[in-house]
Amino acid sequence: MRSSRHLSKNCWPLAVLRDRAVLTLGVLAGLLAACSGPANTPRGVDPQAVVARVNDQPIHVADLEKEIEILKRKFRVEGAGALDEAKRLWLKMEALNPLIQNVLFQQEAKKNQIAVDREEFLQALAEAKAGYDEEAFRQALESEGISLQDWQNKLKFNVLIKKLINQMVDSKVVVDEKELKQYFEAHADEFQKGEQVRALHIMVETEEEALNIKKKLGRKGRNFEELAKKHSISPEGPGGGDMGFMEARNVPVEFDAFFKLSVGQISNVIKTPYGSHIFKVVEKRKARKMTFEESKKIIEDKLTADHRDEAFQEWISTLKNNARIEIDESILAKIA
Repeated sequence: MRSSRHLSKNCWPLAVLRDRAVLTLGVLAGLLAACSGPANTPRGVDPQAVVARVNDQPIHVADLEKEIEILKRKFRVEGAGALDEAKRLWLKMEALNPLIQNVLFQQEAKKNQIAVDREEFLQALAEAKAGYDEEAFRQALESEGISLQDWQNKLKFNVLIKKLINQMVDSKVVVDEKELKQYFEAHADEFQKGEQVRALHIMVETEEEALNIKKKLGRKGRNFEELAKKHSISPEGPGGGDMGFMEARNVPVEFDAFFKLSVGQISNVIKTPYGSHIFKVVEKRKARKMTFEESKKIIEDKLTADHRDEAFQEWISTLKNNARIEIDESILAKIA
């Protein structure tokens, strides 16, 4: 007998869906797991039996078993007898929810004529494999027992979800100037600039080199920029060592000492894992409150993210509540 069970909002694993970051090979393990080979279905349960339907679209036992095996590996569940009946049911539903969710997204994408074209897929593929040579990538696939085609299918589906959410949710979120100003006025204490120091920097490989350069600098270091261009191996060396303005909270703790120097003073040699450093303080700015214009981008990013999350929650809830989701509990009960 088939019964219809509507899933609670708390069942939906939303973290993956709200991640709008560029897909990288850092998510390879997750993609591999989701594409792993078919699981062993217990005798008496037909792998092609329908365990659930989403708007009449079937979800088969084989697909659910695959997800259950992924969760068992994730939670390190060994053996069918490792869980009691309540925990087994929880595991089944935890595996079934993403399958239902994915069907809903596929249906919504089709309804709105959203698809991933070849150029979009190739760009995502290049970003996902960036930094890995072909051999390392091939070995990663082999170790999971998965074909390149299966992995690419999963990647393409994730790109589709991202595109769907962007079109249906993110693109419709707008934060206006009035809201930005209201937030700034209500949270002005959040927007502070600490004391800032502008310094010149020389970095060399050894302490001996740094001590020799410090002798050449003398007490006032008038030739600091010239020596930075000649000797420094830091990125700002060619520009005379100018690091621009910095706050103490944004630099390594080893560099705290030069924040205590007066304008014109030169630091002692500071050793770090990267090399030996010398600093000259050329300008200081006192701590102060940030202006609205300085704070605007920070506020806009925060409010946009907040509004997108709220809009996404509302959208996914509407999708779920408007869907006809049926679960065959008799089939579900037979799955180990």
